[in-house]
Amino acid sequence: MPFAERRRAGLATALLFVLALLLALAPGAARAHKASDAYLQIQRDAEGLDLRWDIALRDLDATLELDRDGDRQLRWGEVRSRLDDIRAYAFARLQLQQGRCALVEARPPAIEDRVDGAYLVLQLHARCDTGSTLEIDYRLFREIDPTHRGLLRLASDGGASPAVHSLDPAAGSVTLPWPSAVAGSSTPAANAESDSPGFFRDGIHHILIGYDHILFLLCLLCLLLPAVLLRRGDGGWTPVRHWRDAIWPMLGIVTMFTIAHSITLALAGLKIVSLSPRIVEPGIAITIILAAVDNLRPLLRGRRKLFSFLFGLIHGFGFAGALGELDLPLRGFVLALLQFNLGVEAGQLMVVAVALVVLLSLRGWRGYAPVVLRGGSVVAVGVAAIWFCERVFDVKILPFA
Repeated sequence: MPFAERRRAGLATALLFVLALLLALAPGAARAHKASDAYLQIQRDAEGLDLRWDIALRDLDATLELDRDGDRQLRWGEVRSRLDDIRAYAFARLQLQQGRCALVEARPPAIEDRVDGAYLVLQLHARCDTGSTLEIDYRLFREIDPTHRGLLRLASDGGASPAVHSLDPAAGSVTLPWPSAVAGSSTPAANAESDSPGFFRDGIHHILIGYDHILFLLCLLCLLLPAVLLRRGDGGWTPVRHWRDAIWPMLGIVTMFTIAHSITLALAGLKIVSLSPRIVEPGIAITIILAAVDNLRPLLRGRRKLFSFLFGLIHGFGFAGALGELDLPLRGFVLALLQFNLGVEAGQLMVVAVALVVLLSLRGWRGYAPVVLRGGSVVAVGVAAIWFCERVFDVKILPFA
C-alpha cells in the first residue's frame, strides 16, 4: 500500500476511534443528568449576609443516594430523612471569608419544582464583617462532576445592581468585589457586572464537556462528514477538488447553528420560551439520527444548513435558562449571555478546525465513503436511537456507566 494511502487509512482509523469514544461517553452521561448547575444568591445588608442556595435533587441523589427504594422517584420523605447528611455535605463545600462567616439556617429547607426538575432550597444567614470584597470557596460536587457550575448572584444594599459570576468548584477560592452604584447614575441596572472570563470559559466548557454537548459534537460531525464530498446523481459520492469547496459548506453549517443557538439562549434566559429536558433531550437524539441517515440516503435534500439551524434552536435551551433563574437586570443578563455565546463560538471553531484538517486529508481515500461516512453514520443512528428510547421510556439499555 502506498505511503499516502496508509496515512489516510491511519487518519480514518483515528477519526472512527474518536467517533466511537463520543458514542461510548454520551449515553452513560446522559443517563446521569443534564449539565449540572446550582444557584447561589447572596444579599449583603447591615446585619450580615442572607443566602439562598438552590441545589438540584438529581445531583444530590447522584452523590448521596437519596432514592432508597430505587424506584427513580425522589419523594419528600426520602429527602427529609437525609437532610442532616445533605446539610453536612453542602456546608462543608461552601466557605465565605475564609470561614469567618458561619452559615446558619434562616428557614427550614424546601423543595421547588422547575422545568428541569426539583431543587432543594436552603435559606441561610451569616453574621460577620463582609468588608469590601467577598472571598468564596465553592466546592460543591467537585469530586464527582466536572461539568458542575455554581451560578452566583451578588447583591448589595445602597441601590447597586446585582452582579453575576460563574463558580468553578475546581478553581479554589476566589475574591469578588461587592456590587456598588456608580456616583451620579440614576439607572442602577446600567451598572450590572458579569464575570467575563468565567462565562467565556463556560461557553467553551459547554461545547467540549457534558453529555448533551458531546451529542452536539456527534451531530456536528455527522453534518460535516459529507462536506468534503459531492453527491452524484446516482447517489454515490465524489471528493471535492479544492479545499475551498469544503470550507464554505462547513462554515455555513456552523454559522446557522450559532445564530439559532443565540436565539434560544436569549429566549430561554429571558423566560419567553421554556422547554422541558424531557422534550429537548430526545429532540437532540432525533437530530443525530436525521443527520446520520441523510449520509446514507438523501433525506434532507440539500437543506443541511436549515437542519443545522433547527438543531441549534433545540440545543440553545440550556445555559441561558439557568441564567434566567438569577433574575438579573437586563444589561447584566445580556452581557453574561454574550460572553457565554462567544465562548460557545470559540469551542465550535476549535472542533471545526480539527475536523476540517482531518476530513480534507481523508477526502481522496477510496475508503472514506464506505468506511468513515457510511460506517460512522450507521453506528451513530444505532446509538442515538437507543439513547432516545432510554430518555423517553426511562429505561436502561446500554450497559456502560
